[in-house]
Amino acid sequence: MKTEHQEEGARQHGFHGRTVSIEAFARKYRLDAEEAERLENQFGPVAGEIELLQAARRNGMPEE
Repeated sequence: MKTEHQEEGARQHGFHGRTVSIEAFARKYRLDAEEAERLENQFGPVAGEIELLQAARRNGMPEE
């Protein structure tokens, strides 16, 4: 059961999906090295998968 504090934190931060490394994300979605580097510069070495998908799609990654 979630506590009130956990629910408040989830509302503030939103749902970002599971955390993945940029390297694993780029491999999974077959991103080129330039896009992988751009994402790493923007997010650091790890980020939420949904955030990464949104950022990559804004930069031209086709939807599957």
